[in-house]
Amino acid sequence: MEQNISVFELFGGIRPMARHIGEPPSNVAAWKRVGRIPAEKQPHVLEVGLALNLPITAEHVVFPLGRPDAVDDLSLSLCSPPVACHRSGKAQRKDAA
Repeated sequence: MEQNISVFELFGGIRPMARHIGEPPSNVAAWKRVGRIPAEKQPHVLEVGLALNLPITAEHVVFPLGRPDAVDDLSLSLCSPPVACHRSGKAQRKDAA
């Protein structure tokens, strides 16, 4: 599912969202600034959004500014090769590859 609107926009902005979920606007503004809603707050935000009949999904709450592009996800996996240690240590099993 592609998300084109942020959770903050769904609520009508930082202040309306803060008022609806019972959080200080400074907290909600910080969530928007860092691009994440604390895990312990996510269920409440989703519950309130659904109670207000907003078209909100769990994805909106987990990715409040939108899901990162697939290209960005791919580039993370291609950053650098894994590091391998070739020294034999006492904790290593002899049959380990």
